[in-house]
Amino acid sequence: MTPGFGYDRSGANRADPDGDDGVIHGNPIAIVILSLDDEARTLRCLESVFALDYEPIEVVLVDNGSKDATLETVARRYPATHRLRSATNLGVAGGRNRGVRFVLENFPGAHVLFLDNDAWIEPDALAAMVSVLEQRPTTGLVAPKIYRPGPGRRIAGFGGHHINWYTGSIRTVGSGCVDHGQFDGRNPITCNGAAFLVRREVLHRIGGFDDAFNPYGWEDLDFSLRAVRAGHRIALAPSARVYHEGGREGRGFAVPRYERSKMRGYFRLIRRHTTWAQWICFVAVFPVRAVAMSLRELLGGRGSIPWARLRGALGGLFGASQRAGSRRDEFHAAGDRAGDWIVRSD
Repeated sequence: MTPGFGYDRSGANRADPDGDDGVIHGNPIAIVILSLDDEARTLRCLESVFALDYEPIEVVLVDNGSKDATLETVARRYPATHRLRSATNLGVAGGRNRGVRFVLENFPGAHVLFLDNDAWIEPDALAAMVSVLEQRPTTGLVAPKIYRPGPGRRIAGFGGHHINWYTGSIRTVGSGCVDHGQFDGRNPITCNGAAFLVRREVLHRIGGFDDAFNPYGWEDLDFSLRAVRAGHRIALAPSARVYHEGGREGRGFAVPRYERSKMRGYFRLIRRHTTWAQWICFVAVFPVRAVAMSLRELLGGRGSIPWARLRGALGGLFGASQRAGSRRDEFHAAGDRAGDWIVRSD
């Protein structure tokens, strides 16, 4: 398939191949989706994407080392999808970065929608997000309203996160609440990683996701916070609805390795985005929280988890990550070629 916006997506992928179906036309959007041994949910996600009432779009599926037949099935059912295969699991940050590089090399004018493969999006959601993005040039990221599947309109995430840098407490705004519009007016500083739209200039300015957060966890918060620090604002699109099922424990990795890596990433996130005073307070408070978490795991018969988290915490505590409060982090592209893009903290 030759990359390029505007090619005809077959009638199998669109309800009306003749284009007379009320489709909204706007700035090109590239949709980056990751997959790992999850054929059924990936197909469900793609079904929702190809039912969007917005054009032009390009769909980029990054396969993170699947052993199943996901890519072959996608090639047959959704041939318009750009399929990128990795021999190994690159993690969330690494997989998304591969998708970003492909987009920047082939569709340089596109904004990028990141969408988890265990999520699905309503037909009018992308148009609503693009509309919000284009209202103000300073808007760099747009967050849709993410629901849990099932009845009751329960929110999985909307309005970013409540973050207390002194204690390290991070909670998703609205999680588990019935939606009454009570979070629609927030001014968030983060996005939920399951789905968010990014203006292309943000990627040019701050680069991609930080691979140090692999295999999973906190890369979305770090990306959001870096974008805000660079002068971009995050806006909410309350009418854009996405449903997120939630991932598997371990995200394709052994659970202890996953927990160790996520704890290491947690410390990296805190170190990078706190002042000296906040960091010192966090280090003093965290052991108390860690004891409580460890007791819960031990009582649940998961004795390997506290040890894995301790190793991750030590790795994050004594690692080389940079505190944003002491020296300014610089995240940028090396050179003009998209394939050279890196995330850098000097």
